[in-house]
Amino acid sequence: MDKQVVKKNSAGALSSLNLRADSGKGAEEIKSDDVSTPILKILHQLSPECNTRSAKHVEGADPGMLYSNSFGQPMDGEKGIEVIVAHTQTRWPEWQEMGDSPSAPVGTHLTPPANAKEEMRGIKYRLQNGNYLEKTMYFYIIVMINGAPRKAVITMRSSNLTPARKLNDLISNLSMTDEKGSFQPAAYSAMFKLQTAEKSAGDKTWHIYKPSLVRMLDISDQKDASLYQMGQEFHKQVSSGLNKPKYEKVQETKSEEII
Repeated sequence: MDKQVVKKNSAGALSSLNLRADSGKGAEEIKSDDVSTPILKILHQLSPECNTRSAKHVEGADPGMLYSNSFGQPMDGEKGIEVIVAHTQTRWPEWQEMGDSPSAPVGTHLTPPANAKEEMRGIKYRLQNGNYLEKTMYFYIIVMINGAPRKAVITMRSSNLTPARKLNDLISNLSMTDEKGSFQPAAYSAMFKLQTAEKSAGDKTWHIYKPSLVRMLDISDQKDASLYQMGQEFHKQVSSGLNKPKYEKVQETKSEEII
């Protein structure tokens, strides 16, 4: 009897609340510098997570796996992960030379300035201050981690610019049809797979992304509709500048990717 009274009172209290009307309240003053998105990366031979003698070693981590220290366990790159792409960007992060550079870019440019000197055609430019710009594509994604959707960002540069362009092509070629005819749906209308593939040149071996289209989301399905809405909201956040990549405190080894 007591349990029934409590249940009725709880239901009555909840029914008087309008959660949607309070949407966003309490977060009005959160700015872009206050929100960051975990970076999901490919592990390489020189990654500290793969080095058993490193303080950052991660159990089970091997080259070619996908990893973010925000998610914990590394993921099988050969098997791949299924993701929804909420937003894509092309930017030119500004780096100091390796050994001098902090954990994050010292700046980000939309395009190389006119007085920058081109060092790698269309990919790398040297600034007058000695720093360099490297063309980088950012993919803000929704990925399933332990059965729950999580936000992340994947950066693709150097030899990964080719798979980045392929993923962009897959997104650009999405097509749906309704009563008005065919149209290009939002990037977050589809599920993609990101695998890793091994590449080699001489005595160097590294991994690149291998993107493919899995399927279109079915918004009549509650789970798919929820993922679509999450992608839609994430897209709005990134477009407004609210989310930025969360760089790790220790700079990643770049030499394996600049090939």
